[in-house]
Amino acid sequence: MTFIKALGAQWNKGKLAQQLEQAMMLEPEIQSLFIGATTVATVSNLIAAIGFHDSETQEQDQPVTHEFMLTILFDCFRLLMIKQIEHDNLSQAEHLIIELAKIWATKELDDKPGNELNLTQYRELQQQILKLAKQLDELNRQRRLQKRNMGR
Repeated sequence: MTFIKALGAQWNKGKLAQQLEQAMMLEPEIQSLFIGATTVATVSNLIAAIGFHDSETQEQDQPVTHEFMLTILFDCFRLLMIKQIEHDNLSQAEHLIIELAKIWATKELDDKPGNELNLTQYRELQQQILKLAKQLDELNRQRRLQKRNMGR
């Protein structure tokens, strides 16, 4: 029975990765990130692997919402930020996830009736991502300066 549950979870991760890939390819500024060696499929699979929560799965046949995308990117961003702080060693795909989170944090939520509560939560997540990204950028800048000064 455990094998069947594990297989089902992997199937759901694969479906989620496909949905994430489709959502990302709809955004022109995100498409421009995937000119290099790392593909959107690689990044979407990594996002699904890191951010997948069985209890919070996106509806299988529904397009990914802005709220869901920001939430899963926020979860990935936090974990990758900790990895960056502790180890200072992220892969290209992981760096792209951080950039995706920053880009998505600047997107506005669709104005639909009944979105007032979601809008507040969405904006809080946006602000947290942008604040943490600024701190991470400052840390990376300080590390570069320190490495540059070590050669003198």
